[in-house]
Amino acid sequence: MEGLLIAEEVAKIAALLPSARQSWRFPDAYTFVLPLEKGAVWLYNRPPNARIAHERPFPAPTGSFSGFQDLLVAKASGELEQIEQLKLDRVVKLYFGPMKGFVESPPVVLIAEITGRNCNLILTDDKGIILGAARDIREDINRFRQLRAGLPYQGPPPYEKIDPRRASEAELETLMAGKSLAEMHRLIDGIGPTLKRTLSVYLGQREKAPLAGDKLEPFSKGLRKLVAAPSVMIEEVLGLPDVGTLAKAEARDRVVEGLEQSLKRQLDICQKRLDDIDKNRQAAQEADQLRYQASLLMAYHQDLKPHQSQLKLKGFAGEDVTIYLDPKLSLVQNAEALYIKAKKREQRKIQAESHEDEIVADYEKLDNLLNSLETKSDAELKVLADEYLPKTEGQFRALPYSRYLSPQGYSVLVGRNAKGNDHISFKLAKSEDMWLHVQGMPGSHVIIQAQKKPVPFETILYAAELAAAHSKAGQSDNVAVDYTLKKHVWKLKGMPLGAVHFSQQKTVFVTPKRHSALAEG
Repeated sequence: MEGLLIAEEVAKIAALLPSARQSWRFPDAYTFVLPLEKGAVWLYNRPPNARIAHERPFPAPTGSFSGFQDLLVAKASGELEQIEQLKLDRVVKLYFGPMKGFVESPPVVLIAEITGRNCNLILTDDKGIILGAARDIREDINRFRQLRAGLPYQGPPPYEKIDPRRASEAELETLMAGKSLAEMHRLIDGIGPTLKRTLSVYLGQREKAPLAGDKLEPFSKGLRKLVAAPSVMIEEVLGLPDVGTLAKAEARDRVVEGLEQSLKRQLDICQKRLDDIDKNRQAAQEADQLRYQASLLMAYHQDLKPHQSQLKLKGFAGEDVTIYLDPKLSLVQNAEALYIKAKKREQRKIQAESHEDEIVADYEKLDNLLNSLETKSDAELKVLADEYLPKTEGQFRALPYSRYLSPQGYSVLVGRNAKGNDHISFKLAKSEDMWLHVQGMPGSHVIIQAQKKPVPFETILYAAELAAAHSKAGQSDNVAVDYTLKKHVWKLKGMPLGAVHFSQQKTVFVTPKRHSALAEG
């Protein structure tokens, strides 16, 4: 969950505080629900999809699933007095007041680190000493930051980014001038992949294209709108008509990026081959000296002691010459070895230089291509991709399904045709995955890949909207979509492609998710 989306939920909760509350509810070991007078605070601590939300419904009283949940019941029993987010970081603090009663409990702070795979919940006293954590972090896991009872709490490392809620449009434009949306998360707080993508689609600006000139003002105004209501803008952007156009542009960017990497690798290979030619030239320059040393050995070998590793002789012109020898060989054999070494060096030089013109031409061609990729047409890029991109079997074959990523982080597969429906339902889907299909009409099979985790109802609704959009009911409203676990879907021998039987289904009514060109592939 990204910083601005967290801030949106924190603001909803803060508007209700201080608030009377009910007892903690725990639907499972990873979900923590605190009912308030109006709605409830939901903390989802399951990696990698941790999040915080203010939601109206809340479950009935439940038992606990872990010692940490027991600790919350015992210690975080006072009113929720305050909630704050640290800058736009993915860290939220919930402050609980003291609980009066037969056994008084002092104030405590619940810290939610909503940080993907490293998410955690930590309970501290009002002095910052850890009382317990949902997941203890010991020294063998992280030697820089431990989270265990009795230790003072240390937050994630500090960082410096501009806060888009407080920066003026002029400051944002100056900050991003000449930079791309892909770099935004390094400079602007609270922005992650989903929000970058949203702004990219909204502006019709590819993520890797630099912002300059008349692109800067729309960017700053678009970012201001995103900051004001990020979740609303995400929903609005999903319906924009230019999503498909932008998706094509980003597909071009991926081809360009792949070609850049491939051409740079081949340029490196050419450069190394040219460097090897220079090394062979330098080695060949020593060939005459090697022959001279061999001639000295042949001239004086009868007067010299054999089997030495080094000799110092007077050269033919009276100069001092040091010769390194193989002590296992005789002096004559060492001389012969020096003659052979000199000859080999000259031969390697001749052989290497015979390819030099070809390598130089290849280098210049690759370098020119690398510097002109952005100016190439889509057709020219396709020709270059066929020539320079590495090929594996089936690499350019279209998959029989599209893959989407739900806002909750679950992969959703949508069959492209009858063959694709069979493929995802009976080759890719696991027994505990969720299977969906529009009710009573032809359409795509849809699979939510659960990865052995409970599938949130929000994800089911998201997938149901896709199922409705990829069906004959795609232009209707209030479409019925059936869903059930994959293990309740089967196929009888002889049934045509895409035809199935299923049972134990439930039904939701949704509006089709149109303009769904944001599939990953």
